[in-house]
Order: sequence, then C-alpha cells, then structure tokens
Amino acid sequence: MRIPIWLLDGLAVLVIVFGVYRIRIGFRSDEQDKRARTRKGLYAMSRRKHVLIGIIYVMLGAGLIATALGWNPFGNLFGPTVEPGTTLTAPTSTGIQRVPAPPPAPAAKPSTQPSTQPSTQPSTQP
Repeated sequence: MRIPIWLLDGLAVLVIVFGVYRIRIGFRSDEQDKRARTRKGLYAMSRRKHVLIGIIYVMLGAGLIATALGWNPFGNLFGPTVEPGTTLTAPTSTGIQRVPAPPPAPAAKPSTQPSTQPSTQPSTQP
C-alpha cells in the first residue's frame, strides 16, 4: 500500500510551517524572552536552539516533498542492482534458446505439362 502523495505533501507543509514558527520564536525580543523563561516546555528554550530546530524542521519538510516527487536519498544503496534486459538474455536466466531457421524452400521447377489456364499473352497465329 502506498501513502497518497497529497497526504505526504500535506504533512510536509505542516512540518515546514512548524519549522518556520520555531524560527520565528527564535527571533523574539528580549522582553518576550524573559517572559518565556518563566514558563516551562517549548518556550523555555533559548532563542538559538529554536532557530536551529526550526531549520531542521524546514529541511525535513523539504525532504518529504522531495521524496514525494521521486527523489531517493539513498540512491542504489539498498536492493539489488537491476540491469536492463536485452533480447539475447530475456525472458529466462539462461537467455532465449535460438531455434535454427528452417531450410530455404527449393527453387520452383518449370512444369513440363501444358497449362490449363488461358494465357494472358496475345497469340501470334493468323
């Protein structure tokens, strides 16, 4: 089962929006920073950490969109390598067994018996 692309893109947009929000929190004023330090949790972190984590979220969201569009970050690292088949090696592992061509048909000999079909050539008799 595949994850629908619209769902993956929607999740990526949410991740990017949250990353931008964290970067925005990282640029708060000193007064807002002092108020935030009295709280606990997300807002108690330093501004530099908010910017760093926000950049990571934006990169993760961009990676999700890129993989949804077909980018493979690991390339050919996993799985067997597949070589394109040719007509000489398909469809079996030992290749196609070539059947010898039939011998050419013998040349037609002129018939010695008179033809019963009317001739298409005009006769030269008077």
